[in-house]
Amino acid sequence: MERIGQGTILAVSSDGGTVWSNIARLETIGELPRGEVDDIEITNHDSPGNFKEYVAGLGEAGELEFTGIWIADATQRATSGILGLLRDWRVTLPGGLGVWRCRGYLKSLSINPQREETIQFTGTLKLSGVPTLTW
Repeated sequence: MERIGQGTILAVSSDGGTVWSNIARLETIGELPRGEVDDIEITNHDSPGNFKEYVAGLGEAGELEFTGIWIADATQRATSGILGLLRDWRVTLPGGLGVWRCRGYLKSLSINPQREETIQFTGTLKLSGVPTLTW
């Protein structure tokens, strides 16, 4: 059954995934990366048809971006205290559609106060290792 993303939750844990803190007032959670591998060129003088040849290299999980309305609650303030620290992160999709989990660190966090708009915040997670998606 198709669902909209309303109700999706981003949470962080500093104790290995026992206690989770939801990040409040999120408006967008970016694409949940599943990984990408590097291309390693192995072209040589014997490569057929004058075409380059490749093999898969190491994988990288990528990054996850999120934005929200800044209200300076405890969960939002806590994000600035973990900048650069490796933590467990999880995204819970609504309606039991799945839980995405990863390890990563908060790579960037910014607050954007606009004169006639809500004060926004933006964060980027740099993922470390293999993310998982369970149903």
